[in-house]
Amino acid sequence: MNNYRIATPNDIETIANLHALSWQNSYRGMLSDDYLDNHVLADRIQVWTQKINEPPANQIIFVKEIDNIVVGFVCAYGSQTDEFGTFIDNLHVLPSFKGRGIGRDLMQEVSEWSLQHFNQPKLYLKVLEDNHSARFFYEKVGGEKQALFSDMMPGGNNVRVWRYIWKKFQPI
Repeated sequence: MNNYRIATPNDIETIANLHALSWQNSYRGMLSDDYLDNHVLADRIQVWTQKINEPPANQIIFVKEIDNIVVGFVCAYGSQTDEFGTFIDNLHVLPSFKGRGIGRDLMQEVSEWSLQHFNQPKLYLKVLEDNHSARFFYEKVGGEKQALFSDMMPGGNNVRVWRYIWKKFQPI
């Protein structure tokens, strides 16, 4: 059974594990090895416990399940006023499930939610400059590079990130 649903407190550990694994696979060389090897999971558990148990009113977290296993998730913050639209804060898919359209479909879920709840067609997100596979994916689904800037990441690394924008999410 393939379905998307809103995350619940029962998903905290699963989402944190998926997020940590994603960072360990994608951010090696961008974030410190010590952080990725020894601290990322505890940090992500803390982050997702707060996000799920104390969500702001404009937050949504969708998970994608295949055969009752969470294989991807997206966290977004809806906005009616931000010049760039609704902010996709996290989008992660298990490495073994990449290339199956899950990321694109999760972004579509956010787009539909944003239109329904905020009348907002625009989306944006930030992606590490050196995360070439993610940048390729975002460009493949119609994202436009809008700005390059520095950002502080967990673990203390200052990294360069691109802001990608969609005036209306319409994957190619």
